[in-house]
Amino acid sequence: MLARAKQSLAGGDSSTMRVLPYHLPLVADRGEGCRLWDIDGREYIDMNMAYGPLLLGHRPKAVIESVTRQISDRGSQLGFPTEITTRVAEKVKKLYPSIELLRFANSGTEAIASAVRLARTVTGRRKLILFEGNYHGWSEAVFHKYHAPVESLPERGYGPAIPGTTGMGDMDAVVVRWNNLEVFHRALEEHGDSIAAVVLEPVMGNAGLLPPREDFLPGLREATQANGSMLIFDEVITGCRVAPGGAQELYGVYPDITVVSKAIGGGYPISAFGASRELMDVIVNGPLFHGGVFSGNAVVMSAAEAVLDTLIAHGDSVYAHLNAVTDRLCDGIESIFARLGVPAFTQHVGAVASLFLTDGQVDALHEYRDVRRHCRFDRFIELQHAAQSRGVYFHPNQFEPMFPSVAHRPEDIDEALNRIEDAARCALT
Repeated sequence: MLARAKQSLAGGDSSTMRVLPYHLPLVADRGEGCRLWDIDGREYIDMNMAYGPLLLGHRPKAVIESVTRQISDRGSQLGFPTEITTRVAEKVKKLYPSIELLRFANSGTEAIASAVRLARTVTGRRKLILFEGNYHGWSEAVFHKYHAPVESLPERGYGPAIPGTTGMGDMDAVVVRWNNLEVFHRALEEHGDSIAAVVLEPVMGNAGLLPPREDFLPGLREATQANGSMLIFDEVITGCRVAPGGAQELYGVYPDITVVSKAIGGGYPISAFGASRELMDVIVNGPLFHGGVFSGNAVVMSAAEAVLDTLIAHGDSVYAHLNAVTDRLCDGIESIFARLGVPAFTQHVGAVASLFLTDGQVDALHEYRDVRRHCRFDRFIELQHAAQSRGVYFHPNQFEPMFPSVAHRPEDIDEALNRIEDAARCALT
């Protein structure tokens, strides 16, 4: 099937991350709960969950019923404002009090691009501060080489952004070491009044899972307010996943502009960006244009409403379950590798977790450079291949986290751990 796909799809799929050269071939057929089946009938315990959107699992009943009702009774794409879009916006605001007005889009890339334009419009400035290892989609303004080799990174800890692909224009951005306030302050002092926005994942999820140091987010908030620049939280991964209100709720630090995506859609293509009424007024009455034929379409809104209704009504039990199964997964993984004598450890925040295979004893990883210097990417691929062949799927790139869901029960985690241990014994010892 992949060979056939390559005759029509460049590389065999529409996302490079799904067909990397070191992937074991897998063409999906269907999903249910926390399980996935491929077209050859093999079953997997899915720890990737479509890169994070499937917070409630594959094909959750509430989402299916909501989408079916919308399509059957009202239609999928009406071309006008709809009540359901308003309801979903109200529910997003309920979880994210930093948002007074928002706009929907179709992907994290789109929403980040609009958030950057918003920041540039309201500040009258151009330059951005981004962080090593952070990924904000592939739009022109922010797509830097976020997985650059360590030797290409500046010794002083910050420097001009390296474009993430060919075909891009010049980037007006500075890339700074993550989780290092001292370096950030030096970069901000040097570029001063030219900084329109500081853009970051409040919990880094694109170089493995790297939590912020205790002083990092408050320090950024204080510095941007003093500088007159916008603080943009890219909560594409963390939104509704590390807490109902994302990382900003978890850490009590609130940005000027918020971007959410993935988990709020239950597997449907959705994103949103939002801010105060004052900032968003440049879209309502001012010079900034935002549009999109499919932005806020009724089918996606019906899926998002089902997810948000679940989180609002049952948030305590949902997040207690998510945290418990993620703890169980990480504790189990660490026990496995301790028994095998293989250097490894886990880091997790809420229902986002990473396993790191390291070159020796490492107690914590704080920034992208740590991951690059200490992690064994080759060994991780060997482990992933062995795990996949035993019916557990997680991404073979060590930079990609695992995403437990509401559908993962303790017995599913235990079964996955047994298979991972067998894989590790075979591949790593």
